[in-house]
Amino acid sequence: MKEGSGFSRRVLAALAAAFMLGSIFTLGGQKLWSLWQGAPSVSPEMAAKIAELEELIDTHYLFDVDAEDAANAAAAGLSDALDQYSIYRTPEEYEAFQDHNNGDMCGIGITVSQYEEDALTVLYLSDGSPAEGILEAGDEIVAVEGQQVAEAGYQQAVSLVRGTAGTDVRLTVRRGDEIFDATVTRADIVDTGIHGEIYGNIGYVKVSAFNNATPEAFYNTVYDQIDAGVEGLVFDLRGNGGGLLTSVTGMLDFLLPEGDLVSRTDKEGKTTVMYTSGASCIDLPMAVLVNGSTASAAELFACDLQEYGVAVVVGTQTYGKGVMQTTYELSDGSSLTLTTDYYNPMSGQNYNGEGVTPDIVVEMTEEEQENYRLLDPERDPQLKAALEALGWTA
Repeated sequence: MKEGSGFSRRVLAALAAAFMLGSIFTLGGQKLWSLWQGAPSVSPEMAAKIAELEELIDTHYLFDVDAEDAANAAAAGLSDALDQYSIYRTPEEYEAFQDHNNGDMCGIGITVSQYEEDALTVLYLSDGSPAEGILEAGDEIVAVEGQQVAEAGYQQAVSLVRGTAGTDVRLTVRRGDEIFDATVTRADIVDTGIHGEIYGNIGYVKVSAFNNATPEAFYNTVYDQIDAGVEGLVFDLRGNGGGLLTSVTGMLDFLLPEGDLVSRTDKEGKTTVMYTSGASCIDLPMAVLVNGSTASAAELFACDLQEYGVAVVVGTQTYGKGVMQTTYELSDGSSLTLTTDYYNPMSGQNYNGEGVTPDIVVEMTEEEQENYRLLDPERDPQLKAALEALGWTA
């Protein structure tokens, strides 16, 4: 054994746990905790395999083995053997996951996309954004900290914009024919995933997330639009991959009359209603925009509004994720997220693998798909169709 590797104790324990967990699926209804009691924790065959792996690594592997990294890799390898939504997270990754669920982030409070290879286009600014008064919707960021977006690429450029609260980020911005430099101080902000606009007599609400901060921002935006006299509401869930069930059901309760919102069906086939709606509701015609990237909680939102008959769904077939995950925190601060149930909309008809079918199917060209986030009804046939379905007057 190489000095300082610490391999045998922690890594083999993780491997043994992985083999044990894998055996759950071949031992009928036996529970995980019972596998740790009584009989040896792994079969002789599995124990021999672990010993063989240990011997090969001890004898032949050139470098020292970091026990913590190897144990995390073993745990991650276990989750990789499960479905695509089950995942192991290290303590650091789990903390970041919790921040994401709360909408917590550090940056300059802008939402961007990339329409031109050489720039990040600013779609809109979050409320309280540090960039207010400096940037505006439609601006194109062509360089971050002196690095050209064309060379850095989208992900790297976005990463450069983010950073530590209180530090500055230098941007080169193109606004029409003008190019100028701007400095914005990063701050800790809450990304609610909500952005509102009013088009003539119709309110528009972009819902890009379902985190803990989303419902309150959603309520406030809808109330503001109602106070402004809108005669209908469009909810844009295109590109929304889902989020917290508590978030989406709170928003559905706000919109819908009394009734069931979602039920769960477990591995034994037992179905239980999880959330219901109260009697109060929003009495306005509604439309929901969806596409192939609308998934999970976003599909529940669209499907419930459709099944209650209060909204028309516009766009293309949704992704089709009708299973829910539960996250379990482990003793060392890491976590394991497991797919635990099917979840069903009001009707009880699960759409996993099928998706939600729009009432009004509107396909888009490749160019239109690239530009729909610009929020221009004349360049977005799906948005235009939803507005017109509600009696839009420009």
